[in-house]
Amino acid sequence: MLFYGASSISTIWYEANWSATLSMGLNFISFLLINRAIFPKIDLKKMNFPFMISFVLMMIINGYLIYELIIMIKNMTHSSLHYILMVLSTMTLFIAAFFALLYNHKYSSKGTLVFSIFIVLIVFAEVFRAIGYYNFAYGDVAVYIARILLIIASALVVHYSMLPKKEDEALNRRLF
Repeated sequence: MLFYGASSISTIWYEANWSATLSMGLNFISFLLINRAIFPKIDLKKMNFPFMISFVLMMIINGYLIYELIIMIKNMTHSSLHYILMVLSTMTLFIAAFFALLYNHKYSSKGTLVFSIFIVLIVFAEVFRAIGYYNFAYGDVAVYIARILLIIASALVVHYSMLPKKEDEALNRRLF
């Protein structure tokens, strides 16, 4: 959350190439660290065939929608590095959402559900932030929705951290 918060602060100067690139880089690092924490807790062996097919279909549809959003934004990026970091950040967030759903499926507890909702809210907040910033629709309303979703997501991650969890369910707390 430290890297994600620093990313949000750096978006204040998002019109400058250095700030936009820094913001996307910090986003990428934050989502990469989330993936690193969740990955040891997922298990594909517990999924049955129909559940796996529905997950794969959901990932394909969501992947396509994210791809379309990135293509729409491509001409509005500041540099090639900014665009590459935007794509990497989006991919790692997309993977984090998939991992969070698998994490919730494996343990099926209140804590894992809260964590999964936290990740989904971050996904929607990022989408609304892009919609608002690049003025695709609803302008300032999309930015306000994104901020409300980020506040709720922050409250959920704090709630998750305070919930009692079984030893094997708790996420890795090491940074690196």
